[in-house]
Amino acid sequence: MKYRPDVDGLRAIAVIAVIGYHAFPEWVRGGFVGVDVFFVISGYLISGIIFAALERGRFSFAEFYGRRIKRIFPALVLVLAACYAAGWFLLFADRFMQLGKHIAGGAGFVSNYVFWNESGYFDAAADTKPLQHLWSLGIEEQFYLTWPLLVYLTWKSRLDLLAVTGLALVLSMYFNLEGIRRDLVGTFYSPFTRFWELMSGGVLAYLAATHGDSGPARRARMWIERVTGNAGRRDACSALGLIVILATVLLLDRSRHFPGLWAALPVGGAFLVILAGPDAALNQRLLSARLIVGIGLISYPLYLWHWPLLSFARLLIGESPSVLIRTAAVLVSVALAWMTYRGLESPIRFGPRRVWVAPALCLAMALVGAAGYLAFQRDGLLARPINRTDKAFFVQYYNGIRKGLDSPYRLECDFMEPGLDSVRDHIAASCTERGAAHTWFLWGDSYAQALSVGITALLPGDTKLAQVATSHCRPSLSPIDLDVPGGRCEKANAFALAKIAELKPDVLILAQLGAHEATDWHALSAHVRSLGVDRVVLVGPVPMWLPSLPEVVTSQYWGKPYDRVGYGLVDDRRTEDSQMSARYGSSGTPKGVPDNGDVTYVPLIPRLCNADDCQATVPGNDPPELIAFDVGHLTPRGSVYIADLILRPVLLGR
Repeated sequence: MKYRPDVDGLRAIAVIAVIGYHAFPEWVRGGFVGVDVFFVISGYLISGIIFAALERGRFSFAEFYGRRIKRIFPALVLVLAACYAAGWFLLFADRFMQLGKHIAGGAGFVSNYVFWNESGYFDAAADTKPLQHLWSLGIEEQFYLTWPLLVYLTWKSRLDLLAVTGLALVLSMYFNLEGIRRDLVGTFYSPFTRFWELMSGGVLAYLAATHGDSGPARRARMWIERVTGNAGRRDACSALGLIVILATVLLLDRSRHFPGLWAALPVGGAFLVILAGPDAALNQRLLSARLIVGIGLISYPLYLWHWPLLSFARLLIGESPSVLIRTAAVLVSVALAWMTYRGLESPIRFGPRRVWVAPALCLAMALVGAAGYLAFQRDGLLARPINRTDKAFFVQYYNGIRKGLDSPYRLECDFMEPGLDSVRDHIAASCTERGAAHTWFLWGDSYAQALSVGITALLPGDTKLAQVATSHCRPSLSPIDLDVPGGRCEKANAFALAKIAELKPDVLILAQLGAHEATDWHALSAHVRSLGVDRVVLVGPVPMWLPSLPEVVTSQYWGKPYDRVGYGLVDDRRTEDSQMSARYGSSGTPKGVPDNGDVTYVPLIPRLCNADDCQATVPGNDPPELIAFDVGHLTPRGSVYIADLILRPVLLGR
C-alpha cells in the first residue's frame, strides 16, 4: 500500500474536530465523532500493513508489534510522565491518587475499562480527569492485540479473509446496536461495540492490499473500480464523505445515544473519503495540502497533549476556563505536539534500527505505569509537600466524610455495590421495614441517599423511613434506565414499586440529581396513589458546584468567607427548578400546600440561592462546615440543615 497524504489530511480533520469539541463544545458540539474517524483510519492502515505483509509472505508478529511500539510508546510515555510530574506539584492526594490509577490504566492500554468502571454518581466530572481521552487508545490497542492473530490464523487456514472481516464487522455492529438499548456507558467504552468501526477500514484495506479472488472480493473490487475509475464519481464520493463528517461534527451533540446508529455517519463519511482515493479532487487539493498534512502528521501527539492541558487548567481554575485560556492551551498543545513529533517520535520511528529500542520503550512504559499504580495504592502519596498544607487537610477532611457514609446514607439500601458498580441481588431487609404507626418511603438515587440523613432526623417516634435509593437510578415507572449498566435501575424501581404496594406509606418522598422535567410525575403519582400512598412529595435539585465544593473553596475562597459560594456553580439546576416550579407549583409553608392535585413539589434552590451564589455552609458552625462534600451530595450536617429548614414544614406541618 502506497503512502497517501490525503489520509494524513483526514487525520487532521479528525483531530481538529476532537480538539474543537474539547476546547469549544459550545461551537463544535459533535466533534467527539473525530475519534470514530480515527478508528476507521487506524483499521485501514493497520489492516493494510497486515494484509500486504501476508500477501508477500513476510508477516512477522515481532516486526509488527515492534513497529507499533515505536509508533505509540514514545509520545505516550512522555505525556504520562508529564502528567505525573504536573500532578505531583499541583494535585492534592485524592486527585493524585485518581491520576495515578489513570496513568497505570493508560500505560496498560486499559483506560476504556478504567473509565467504564468509574461511571457512577460519585465519580468526578470528565473534564477533571487529565487522561480521560486515553479510552480510545485503549480500544485501538486491544484491536492491535486481537486482530493480527485472527487475520494470521484465517490466512493460514485458507479461509476467506474478506468474509471473516465482514463477519467480525457485523457481529460488532450487532453488539453496538443491542448494547445501546441497555447500557450506554458500556457500549461507549467496550471494544466489542467499537471494533466494527476499525473493521470498516479493514474491509477497504483488504481490497487495496490483497489479490483475493473470491466472488465477493471480485464484485467489491469491480464496484470500487467503477467509483474510482471515473473522476466525477470519485470526486462526488469524497465530497459526500467530507460533508457527512462535517455535518455530524456541527450538528450532532452528546444528548444522542452514541455510538449506536449515529456512529455510522462519521464512520461512513471516513469510509467514503478513503474509498475515493488520492486522486479525488478534494483529497488531492484539500486533504493533501501541506498544512493539513502537517497537522495530520502530528495528530497523535496533538491528541495526547491537548486534553491534559485543558483538564489541568480546569482543575487549577476551579471552573471551565475562559475562551482565552482554552485557546492558549490548544496553541501550547500544538507546539508540544510538533516538538514531540520532531524531537522524539520521528527519530525513534525512522532513525537507525536498533534492537534495544522497543524493549527500552517497554521498560519506560512499565516504569511510568508502576509509578502511577504506586500513587494510587498509597492514597496519593500523602508525604508530598502539597499534602501538608491547610488546603489539603480541608479537602481531605471532606474526602473522609465521603468515605464514611455507609451507615448514615444507608448504602445497604442501594442496589449498586458501593465502589464496585456491580448489581446486588437484593438489599437489606431493614431498608423496607414497616413503622409501628406510620411509614415514610424514600425513593431515588444517591442524592436521595444524602437527604435520608436529614429526613431520618425529622421522623416522629412511631414512624420509620423505608428507603430504596440506588446510585444513578431515577424513580420511574418504565422498566429500564438506558444510562445504567447491569439492569440495576430496572431491579431497583420494580422492587420499590412492589414495596410501596406492600407498605402503603403515608408519604412517598422522591429525590434525584436532575432531569426532573423528563418524568411525568402526575402519572407516577397517580400510580402510587392507586397502590395506597397518601401523599407524594417531590424534592427539587440541590445546588451543584464543579469540580467540587471543597475544591472551589480552596481555589477561590481560601482566606475569605465562604458561607455563600457562586464560583463553579452549575446554572442548569436553577433552570430545571424554575421549570418544575412552573409546572407543578411549589411548597414550603405549613399551610395551603399547593400540590397541583397530586404532587407536592418542594424546591430547594430558591431557599438556598440568590441570583449570584448559594448557601455553601451550615450556619452556626465554627469553623464553617460545608453543605456538600463533592459536586452536590450533601454532608450529614448539610442534610440535617436542609431537612430542618425546608422539608420540616412540608412533611410535619411545623
